[in-house]
Amino acid sequence: MDLAGGTLDIWPLNLMVEGALTLNMAISVRAHAAVTPLRGGAIAVRSVDQAMEARYSSPRALGHGHRLGLITRLVQHFAPEGGVEVVTRSEAPAGAGLAGSSALAVAVCGALARATGVRMAPRELIEIVRDHEAAHLGIPTGLQDYGAAVYGGVHAFHFPAGGMKPESIRGEALARRVVLFYSGASRSSGINNWEMFRRLIEKDRRITRRFGNIASIAREAAQALRVNNMAAFDLAVNEEWKARRTLFPAISTPVIDRAIASGRRAGAKAARICGAGGGGCFFLLAEPERHAAVIRAVETHGCRHIPFSLSKSGLKF
Repeated sequence: MDLAGGTLDIWPLNLMVEGALTLNMAISVRAHAAVTPLRGGAIAVRSVDQAMEARYSSPRALGHGHRLGLITRLVQHFAPEGGVEVVTRSEAPAGAGLAGSSALAVAVCGALARATGVRMAPRELIEIVRDHEAAHLGIPTGLQDYGAAVYGGVHAFHFPAGGMKPESIRGEALARRVVLFYSGASRSSGINNWEMFRRLIEKDRRITRRFGNIASIAREAAQALRVNNMAAFDLAVNEEWKARRTLFPAISTPVIDRAIASGRRAGAKAARICGAGGGGCFFLLAEPERHAAVIRAVETHGCRHIPFSLSKSGLKF
């Protein structure tokens, strides 16, 4: 769940914006992958939640020009001896903005690493998944989604030259205040992120200033969590959301705007869309005793409440 500073985790934006920081929380909306040996060298990949599959007679016949192409790319990378079947399942709604595809790729990478006896550090695993997802999508990809899936918990991700560095922050108090919803409309992160990316690369001074503002607010949000100041955190989330909306007005939708307004009237202190926006999920921050009222208010707009817990551990394999 992207809390503040999203988009700043995309290379090389994370080096072009001074003090870039992304804050996120890993939640119990999980991705699963299983790798099973097959006789005869055949390769099979299957997505349970998307009801899709692809089969190949051998590793040499592998193709990637389809919706399961990221999985076949990872199979090709690990080059298992003999045939394998890779079965995946994601608990996140399609296009939810909850990093479901990135978490799934991390799960597949972990499962293939174990199946082939390959040992790798978390940073290496993140780099492998990042590169293959960028190749599959044909656009730059950020790092924070992989970091949440690999490390779990709440993290401020910093981007010094040489790579991403995670800073763990206690998140139990935060998780108790977050109410998560799915708007019912999927979105494509590539659309919004690419527009922001392009304008910064083109040195649009207005956009550069706004990204700098978002980075500053994200640092304030991280500091508020470090000292457990939830009032300051609420303020930072609201300010980051305002700044992000001026950066890309199409980030929200009328349904989400009305749902957030109703949630605020019911007692929520702050709100933000997850991920790049344009649909997908959003969250509100409220004291636990106000959650029931907030849920009722938001669900009148056709949005679905998604219960979750803080996922303190990341990849398990």
